[in-house]
Amino acid sequence: MPDPPITPATADLRREHELIRRALAVLERAGRRLAAGHAMDEPVMKELIGLLRTLADQCHHGKEEGHLYPSMRAKGLPGESRLVALLAAHGEARDYLGTLSGLPSPAERAAAALLYVQVTREHLDTEDRDVFPAADRMFTPEEQARLARAYEELEQRAFGPGFRAGVQAELARLEARLPE
Repeated sequence: MPDPPITPATADLRREHELIRRALAVLERAGRRLAAGHAMDEPVMKELIGLLRTLADQCHHGKEEGHLYPSMRAKGLPGESRLVALLAAHGEARDYLGTLSGLPSPAERAAAALLYVQVTREHLDTEDRDVFPAADRMFTPEEQARLARAYEELEQRAFGPGFRAGVQAELARLEARLPE
């Protein structure tokens, strides 16, 4: 069965996935450089970790944990274990960001960076392949609109106007400062 059309409940989350994937590419470059024994520009690393913490963890995961996943559970989502695994991946990703923020040895930082990239990419792929299409099918148009409003309200309340544009600008700066 083909995937249903993308709906308001997942469109915003899918756009965030693209931004997160760009940030992961930068973190992967940083992790590989650290693993090869190269010095890392600490302000760039700090900004990158801050961007991922804000965009991926607080904003994106906040929308999923506070709105999407509970709404899917309330509708009787089959395969509840999938959501449990996704929530566990959120926690694992937070742990890796915590390690990166703690300034461990370069080898530990490299490992944490590369593991964060791996776990997060797998997580995004699972959502894109399984969770979001299920959400697109299970919610009525009114429920879709309600979820989209809840995401917008969370973003405005927690991060203020211009958040998305600010993230895109910061990400472009980081990509330029840590090119391939």
